[in-house]
Amino acid sequence: MMRVDEKIKQIVESIPGLSYEFNDWTRANVKFDYKKFPVCLYVLPASGVLSNKNGNFRDYPNVLIAFLDKADLDFEGEENEPIVERMKTLAKEFVLAVNNSRMFEELPEDINYRTFYDTTDANLTGVGIEIQLKELVGLCVDKNGKLQ
Repeated sequence: MMRVDEKIKQIVESIPGLSYEFNDWTRANVKFDYKKFPVCLYVLPASGVLSNKNGNFRDYPNVLIAFLDKADLDFEGEENEPIVERMKTLAKEFVLAVNNSRMFEELPEDINYRTFYDTTDANLTGVGIEIQLKELVGLCVDKNGKLQ
């Protein structure tokens, strides 16, 4: 059984030209010195729900997924906006890929995003989406009450 982070990695790797990082912001900040951009950062989830329905445990993490690319150190808003728009496009592609993956329930029509500017030492700009991913298939409980 694949973990949620493995499923997200598989989805991200289906999007051409996008690299993947699963980490907290501090550790990702260090790894960004060696990453290919643009990058999708799956920030370690802080909360979620464990659903136990019909003998099937599913993980529903509340996640922040950020799409980031390099920006000039001392940018003007007008120069930086195309990066934001490109990262929004990658976020849209990710949403479509999640919905087509059949690994999670379909995402809602409206998804909140936030814009990031200069949030790391690598001078990255991008957008992050905050969603709850709901696994379609989880771990089954056998007749002895054990997880399979």
